[in-house]
Amino acid sequence: MNIHETDALDQELRSLAEDVPPMPEGFHAGWMKQVEEEAMQKKSTRTQWTRILSVAAALIFVVGGTMLSRDNFSAETSASKDAGYYTSASPTSAYGTTVGYSMRGSASYEEASYDSAAESTVMMSKVANNDAAAVAETSPEKKIIRTASLNIATQAFDESLAALKQLCEEKGGWIANVYENADSARRTASLTMRIPSTELDAFLDGVGDTGRITWRSESADDVTESYYDTMARLETQQALKDRLLALVTEAADLRDLLELESEIADTQYQIDRLQAQLNSTDRQVDYATVDVSLREEIPSDSLITKERTFGERLMDAIETGWEAFTEFLGDMVVFLAASFPFVLVIAVVVIVVKVIRKRRRK
Repeated sequence: MNIHETDALDQELRSLAEDVPPMPEGFHAGWMKQVEEEAMQKKSTRTQWTRILSVAAALIFVVGGTMLSRDNFSAETSASKDAGYYTSASPTSAYGTTVGYSMRGSASYEEASYDSAAESTVMMSKVANNDAAAVAETSPEKKIIRTASLNIATQAFDESLAALKQLCEEKGGWIANVYENADSARRTASLTMRIPSTELDAFLDGVGDTGRITWRSESADDVTESYYDTMARLETQQALKDRLLALVTEAADLRDLLELESEIADTQYQIDRLQAQLNSTDRQVDYATVDVSLREEIPSDSLITKERTFGERLMDAIETGWEAFTEFLGDMVVFLAASFPFVLVIAVVVIVVKVIRKRRRK
């Protein structure tokens, strides 16, 4: 573009400026005010969104943190239950039967103390011990103590109780204890029966005909080692007694005779005690112990179901919701208490950053 063209363009622009009508008074002020209002409106909108997002973030932090950490801060504590020496299932269902079986090891036995007479006849005791050990090693018979427990529900209480007693007699057993309770609307009875071990399985099979079994447990205790150990000690004491009796005929001094009689009395006491242990074990092995708990069942409880009304359902829903709400509030308070140190540190950092930024702006 040359100088002539530039001058021509300048003249045209001046003519356009002269043609523009004059602006009304206050136009510039109004225009600036409108610009400022739009800027303030944008700033206000931005501030509102900032507040909304801050509240939402706080809610997410509190609610989400409470939900995620409620298991860690729960009031309930779990404890592992150690299993007993036999496995038995508790009655978890009113219409099912759970059975637990086990075999426990040899029972602990009481150690018998030997008196001073054993020291005076050491050689005789050793011979008797060797003989008793040989008897124990060659004894193949197992000594097993069996026990069983049952819970039975029945709608015909009298008939079921009579059937249990009759079944016990048919199997050659006898009833050790019977307790009946008729104070409440549902009668109950507890029976302790001794059943021959050879008939125990048949007895348990027949019990199912007397009512509905809700729980059943069986255990078997192997006392073979303890039994034959007691037998060996018994034979040792018997041999010791025979030796002491032989020494009585040889005693010439009255003092020695009195000491021998005292040792013989102590030995006889040990013999009687050990023999009583063997007899008790034999009775437990020969006759199993069966504990039966019989409970009367009312037909209306198991057959008639009542339909819940809308009001009952509504009240249950309100109660459940209120319990859940109060539980959540408690968990939230616990979570806020646990997170307070972290929130405090974050708040301090935010305040420090704001102070630094404000100083830089100044």
